[in-house]
Amino acid sequence: MENRLVQATGGLARKLLLTLLTSAVVACGGGGSDSPATGAATPGGGNSGSATPNVIYNDSSLSPKTEFSEADIRHFLSRTHFGIQPGTPELVQSKGLSVYIDEMMAFAPTGSQPFEADANALLINDDDPAGFEGKFPSVSDVVDWNIHLLMNNPNAFQEVMGMFWQDHFGVDFETFSGEEDHLMIDFINMLRERGTGNFRDLLLDVSRHGAMLIFLDGADNSKFAPNENYAREFWELYTLGVDNGYTETDVIEASRAFTGWRRQYNPGTGLTQVIFDPESKAVGSKQPLGSNVSHDLGNDDYGVMVDLTMQHADAGGSDLVAGYLSRKLLRHFHSDNPPEALVNAFANELRQNSLNVGPALKTLFLSESFFSESAREGLIRDFYEQVVGLVRTTGLTESNWQYRRYLTEMESLPSRPPSVEGWPQGDDKINSHATGVAMPNFVNELITNRNNQEEAGYDIGAAIQPAGATTAVEVVDHVAMLLGVSLDDTERQDLINYMNVEISSDGTETPVNYTPQNTTHQSRKLRNLLWILCQHPSFHLK
Repeated sequence: MENRLVQATGGLARKLLLTLLTSAVVACGGGGSDSPATGAATPGGGNSGSATPNVIYNDSSLSPKTEFSEADIRHFLSRTHFGIQPGTPELVQSKGLSVYIDEMMAFAPTGSQPFEADANALLINDDDPAGFEGKFPSVSDVVDWNIHLLMNNPNAFQEVMGMFWQDHFGVDFETFSGEEDHLMIDFINMLRERGTGNFRDLLLDVSRHGAMLIFLDGADNSKFAPNENYAREFWELYTLGVDNGYTETDVIEASRAFTGWRRQYNPGTGLTQVIFDPESKAVGSKQPLGSNVSHDLGNDDYGVMVDLTMQHADAGGSDLVAGYLSRKLLRHFHSDNPPEALVNAFANELRQNSLNVGPALKTLFLSESFFSESAREGLIRDFYEQVVGLVRTTGLTESNWQYRRYLTEMESLPSRPPSVEGWPQGDDKINSHATGVAMPNFVNELITNRNNQEEAGYDIGAAIQPAGATTAVEVVDHVAMLLGVSLDDTERQDLINYMNVEISSDGTETPVNYTPQNTTHQSRKLRNLLWILCQHPSFHLK
């Protein structure tokens, strides 16, 4: 399906677009060009490949890398920030990567920043009771709130981690009642605030949280009717992996241990909470994972279940949780199929840090492995990552309704994972409808929202062109770098040619020198350049 904006640009743009769309995905990587003078991609790693191609880093080594090139910084940002915002690579270089990582992992207290106040305003409805404003949001309100956080948090990494945990602990609140929807706000904020904290503590609090208890039937799991849903997912998805170290008998015993919580509606506030009720707890001892859980009506058994799981080991005596979490984090930040030696090394790093995620991730982000050839192979971005990254990188904006509309079409709504397993992984992220229609249409909506953006004071030239640029060459290289698009020499030259040609309504092509300071050129050519680059296969990678 050809975009109407590009149709209007004439044959050269259509030819160029076809050239870009036929590029092989396997040859692409994230980050911009390593060679602005030529635009040539770096072999084996796309344009985000090593700035020192003769150095081959051990892809299983967590040994620290001592120097970081511009290409290294772009690779780091593409994996940890939804994309590359203008000025951020220079900021990282000036601070030093280690210092920058420390700062990006120091999350501000939830609710303390202006962008969060703006997001919270989206939850308020006119008929909210006094003192409970924002406590009765619709499903759409919650989605808009979550998208606003992703788009506007100055510390993008906090939202990257928040979404990582939304994917790991997949909860869809669509079936919640109106008095329960507020629990999802608190759940997401907990994940955002604790994103780099201790996994054991987070796992326990997630297990006891009202949103999870309702979603996986924990609030209906009682001594009268034990429900296996949470027990099964607790091991299968959150801690151990499918059929890894537990039996069906263990699931049955665990379902009895995960009893004791129920809904409680407060007529004074109109809100439902989930509370511990000893009368709902299954009586007698339980024997999950070969251990005895003594009966105690005064407390739930959730803490005991979490600790038994944390201690559960393989035949060699290594706990299974660290290995499972290691693989999950590496698949998100490092590569689709991380080397087994790296999985084991990173699991040991997690163990040495008592499953505190932040310090272990810092070791990874500074390691030789993170900048190795295999780690630079492009990871497919979720569609919400593409949408959020494009908005954050360019500064172009649309209405909340449009964000929600297109992300719904892409089946990639924040706060609404498509299943208990979260969002699709690896190649399963590719959705032919979203890739071929929904995403291009969203980009078109974004770049043609010119009047609203300019009325709000947006200047596309200042936003995405390099300071002091004088030619199309500099602009093409810089914008491709920002979008993480890897261009070969031919593609790059075709784009430069496109920027330097005006096409009349009858198709006549007239050579013209693209002038970065010319607002007419910016309005037409620069916006079209964005659309064309967003169709390149490497735009879908990080």
